[in-house]
This record gives sequence, structure tokens and C-alpha cells, in this order.
Amino acid sequence: MEAIGRNQATAAQIQRLEDAAHNPLTGKEWPQDHHQLLQERRQLLAYRHYQEILDAYHKSQVMILSGDTGIGKSTQIPQLLVYDEYGSELRIACTQPRRLAATELATRVADEMGVVLGEEVGYQIRGDYMIDKHKPKKTRLTYMTEGILLRQLCVDRNLTAYSCIVIDEAHERTVDLDLLLALLKKVISRRKDLKLVIMSATLDAALFQKYFDNCPLVHIAGRSFNVKTIYLREPGPDFAVLAAAHVVDIHQHGEPGHILVFLPGENEIERVCKLVRGETDGLDVFPLYSSLPAANQRRALRSSGPNRKCIVSTNIAETSLTIKDVVYVVDSGLSRQMIFNPRLRMSVLGIRPISQASAIQRMGRAGRTRDGVCYRLYTKEGYDQMAPSTEPAIRCSSVESVILRLVAAGYRKVMDFDWLDAPHPESIARAVQDLRDWEFLDDDAKLTQSGHYAAYCPLDPIWYRAIKTAAKFGCSLDMLDIAALCTTQTSIFLRPSGYQQAADLLRTQFAHPLSDHLTHLNAFNAYMRAREALQERFSDPRSILEEWCMEKFLNMRALEEVCIAREMAARFLKGKIAPSRASVMDMTSVRNALAVALCTHTAIHYSGDVYRTVHENTDALLSPASSLVGRNHEWIVYTTLHKTGGKQQLQIATAINAEWLVDLPFFQGAIMPKTGKGLLRQPQVKKSLDDAKARMEARNERQ
Repeated sequence: MEAIGRNQATAAQIQRLEDAAHNPLTGKEWPQDHHQLLQERRQLLAYRHYQEILDAYHKSQVMILSGDTGIGKSTQIPQLLVYDEYGSELRIACTQPRRLAATELATRVADEMGVVLGEEVGYQIRGDYMIDKHKPKKTRLTYMTEGILLRQLCVDRNLTAYSCIVIDEAHERTVDLDLLLALLKKVISRRKDLKLVIMSATLDAALFQKYFDNCPLVHIAGRSFNVKTIYLREPGPDFAVLAAAHVVDIHQHGEPGHILVFLPGENEIERVCKLVRGETDGLDVFPLYSSLPAANQRRALRSSGPNRKCIVSTNIAETSLTIKDVVYVVDSGLSRQMIFNPRLRMSVLGIRPISQASAIQRMGRAGRTRDGVCYRLYTKEGYDQMAPSTEPAIRCSSVESVILRLVAAGYRKVMDFDWLDAPHPESIARAVQDLRDWEFLDDDAKLTQSGHYAAYCPLDPIWYRAIKTAAKFGCSLDMLDIAALCTTQTSIFLRPSGYQQAADLLRTQFAHPLSDHLTHLNAFNAYMRAREALQERFSDPRSILEEWCMEKFLNMRALEEVCIAREMAARFLKGKIAPSRASVMDMTSVRNALAVALCTHTAIHYSGDVYRTVHENTDALLSPASSLVGRNHEWIVYTTLHKTGGKQQLQIATAINAEWLVDLPFFQGAIMPKTGKGLLRQPQVKKSLDDAKARMEARNERQ
């Protein structure tokens, strides 16, 4: 490659390299489609501003880059930096909030740069990677999720393998992103040769600029093509029916071009897909959401037959993903959002209006290759009432893992930490108290040895505690499987529209009468047995295994994610926790270990179908899917408390014995919830524990 010193490239030099007869990165001739791809790239606004971007990048350690969606930030800027940073012989990381975006962008950029995916350009996501492990320096650009870079920071706190970190889609403000930015701010103060580029939507750029000491901001104004925005005159009664009607009308009367519809969740998406298919001919309709099998996601993004295409998606398609020839966007203005209540330790899931920033992102999916139209299924007044930007996830989520990682990194004063947006003080206080109850922090908020391991474990902290506890009961491997099942975002059980009753009936074959955790474990074990048997008989059993899962109403993608999570955790735990399994005939030890480990997630039967959480003192029902419904066990532990559709529900519960709790510090009278007059809020809890203790003492006397 033409000798260019680090941070000395010019746009003209880079263009000469791209116009050369041979690819400067590989030394080989360019692929046949190189010239066409190059001409397409040079039409993008980001490419046209190469010199301006380089000038700012060379002058500062940190740079903010903002601009409308569709200008080529995610694909063109990392390529530019590969040439500019080539002389450092170090790598570039470009983070993405979603795995699908990381893989799709890496594939696209590898094509544009004329290299093989996994060599000079690659990706790394949880459980999957395409990088040269044997020659890591060969992979100069890696697209990765924010969580992957956080884990690399745990191993190498100065990120010595990298010359530049590009944070893409920073406006999404995930929990991992906020923690990552805070830690990167510390890293760049130690490593003056490390560069940081933060790419964000226009509305958020000033916030990042201020956080990084008023670093330079490059704003790329304008769009490649215009997008006309059409609002409703009056709010509609049913946004799903309204969305379907707009799609049908566009297909029947609109100019050629694909359609992208944004809806809150899977159920709404499947409903709209069904409505549209029933009213149209010659329109290929594809759903797109995170729990969809990867092959189906790729089909939605890449399928290009003679028919017009309609993709009906969650906000997974809001950023980064390139969907060619989208001319029409239909935006419901809604998304399914989770808000965490630290006082009740409860996650509230509901459909809420999106922010103006998200509405702009959605609109920007049209008009990338020609002028487009965005139909907003809300009024202009409704848009004006939306929040300007999305609430940072760190202010809407539990933060135990965030606090634990910070303490492990040496930052103990978490209340005074230099946050971009600090979590609510009550969330921090709750997290610190939980970490103490789980014995990860001592009374002085110092990290214990268990806390050190939990901070670096790829599972949530409470599940590291569960596995460690299970080792004492001889069932650590069973708990490892349960932990992987409970930390996977998507349920392993499917309940497709129109087949809910059949799915519920088939689920009973895995049901354990005393434990939803063991119900999940039974289903997972059945899948693993089928998987191993088919692998012995067939070289590629995937299609047969998919059919087996469909017959059982099991989500194969989610089950494979469980396998990945389990394997990652098993590698981490090797040599730290002794492997052991409970007897298949008696899983009492697993339930006992869950009682001890999930002591902060306990509930006592109150009346009828109602349980009351012990220390939050709030009423809730069991999830309708629970195998414990109607059995009225006195005590249970649960994984999460959710509020959905106005109902508070305990998700994934296990019946336990009060005797397993009596000696735990968490159940001593001093910390039981009390009224203003000092009386116990739940005297039945103390009575139950006292009765259990009396039974234990009587049994000991008889022995």
C-alpha cells in the first residue's frame, strides 16, 4: 500500500488507492463489482466530506460526527479510518447496539473494500465471530457489539490492540453504551495515542461533545434524497389495522419501491403481516424482529425478487441496517419499552410513544436511493409532544452489573462517578444493597473475591451467585443451564398467533409441578438430546432440528443462544467452581440452591392467586404460563417481577420450603419491611419462618 503515515492521509490519497489497479490492502486485483460499488459510495454524503472529517480527526483525540440517517456514516467512516490508521499497525473497532447490524455492516464493508469477510474486515458478536484468530493483526476493522468491547476492556483496560474506537449509533443510549463511554473517557486519558470517534444523530451530538471536554463536532448537513412526511389528521383507533391499510393502499396505488413498517412488537407484526397478505397480490411480506431465526432475518433484508417487498419490523430496523430500495416508511410512532422500578424491583413493560429522534431515524430509512414518503400514523401535534430524545436505558434499567463492573475497575464512588447521564440515585442504592446481600460487596463497598469473579462472568451477577451456591448443593451444572436459560432475552417457548392453545398443551410435556426453572431445564435437555442424536446421524441436521423444534413449539434460535451463553460461562467458570449434577430423580437440591441464591426475589402466598413479594411488599400474580398456577405454594422464588398490561406478574417461579430461608441474613427481623410505627408489614412472613424454625428444632430433638 502507498506509504501513508498514521493520521496523515488525505482524501485525494485515499481515492488514488481506491482507483489503483490492485487492492492496496490485499495486493490482488479488485473484484469485478469494485468500480460500481465505488461509484455508489462516492455519491454518499459521508464520502463527500472525507477531507473535512480527516482534518478534524487529525487535530483531536476525540471527535463527534453527526448527520442524518442514510448518509453513509456506518459504512464509510470506518473505511476512511482504516487507511488513515494503517500505519499504526493496530486495529479499529466499530461498535453497534445490535448483533444483526454488526454482522450486516461487516459483510457490506468487506464487499466495498474488496476483501474476504473475516480477514481484513470482520465482526465479533456474542457466540459468533468472523475475524482472523491466527493473525489478529490482519483484521484491521472489526464491527462488534458494545458488550464485546466491554468484555475486552475487562481483559485489557487500555485496549492496546486498537488505534481507534468508533462508537456508532450513540444516540440509542443502551446501558452498555453509557458504561462504555464512561470507561473510554478514562482510557483516553491514559492512552494519548488512542482515538475515539462518536457517531450520533443530530439531536444528541452536543451532549457527547460537552461530555468529552468540548471536542470537535463535524456535522454533515443534508440528505441524499428528500422524504415527504405525511401525518394523520386525527388519531386512529387501531394502529395495526391502520398500518395494514396504508400498506395495501401504497401497493395498489403507489409508485414502485419497497415498504418498511415500524410496529411495537412481534404480536402486532404478525397481525399486520396476516392482514396485508390477505388483501394483496404480488407483494412479498416479511416480518423482522429480534427473536426471529437469523435465516429469516437475512431473508427479510436481502430477498429481492420481482415483487414489491414489505418489511414489517420492530425498531431493530431503525438504525444501521441497509435495506435497499425502501421508498415508503409507515411509522406507528410506538415501541415496546421496559422501565425498571428500583423500589419494587419491578420491570414495567408497555407500548409507549417513541421520541422525536427515533421518528427521524425511522423516516430516514426511506429516501436512500431516491425520494421517499414517510406516513406517520399520528398527528403533527402528537409528534410535537414526543420527547426530543430517547430516555437513556441506564435510567430505565437495573444497574447491578454496571455498578459491579465499575467497582471491579477501581471506581468505588459510584454516586460521584463521571456519568454521561447518571442512573437514578435510588437505582444505585438498590444495586449496591443487592450486591451486598449477594456477598459481592462488603460493608465498606469493597469488592469481595466472589464479587471479582461475578464482575467478569458473562452471566448476570445474581446467576453467578446461583451457580456458586449450587456447587454447595451438588448441582452447579444444572444451575449453569438454568442461568443461561434465564439470561437469554428471548423465551425458548413459542406461542405463535393462532396456535397458543396447541403450544400451551405441548409445553406441559416439559412441565415440572414445582418449578418453572426446571420446566425450562427439561425443555432444554430434550433439545440437547435431540441435537446430539441428529448430529450423530446427519452431517447437517439443522433443517431436521428446526422441524423438531416447530413440532414442540420451541424457539431454536433462543435455544442456540442458550447453548452459546452456557459455553461462554462454562469456559469462564472452569477451575473456579467444581462441576456437579443433581440426580435426575430428585431436583430438590436445585430448588434449595435457588432459594438461597434468589433470596432477594422471594414471595409468600397471600390469598387466592395472589403472592406478595417479601421485602418490596407488593402483590403480584404468577405468570399465566407458570406450571405453579393454582397450586398455592406457601413460598416461591422468582426470576423477575414484570408489570404487563396493568398486571404485576412473577416470571419463572419455583416453589421452595420456608426451612431453607430461616438462617439466611436476608430474612432476619431487623431488615424486614416495617410500618411507620415499627411494626412488621408482613407478620405472616415472620410467623411462617418461626413455624419452620420450630419444625426444624423439633426434628433435631427427635433425632
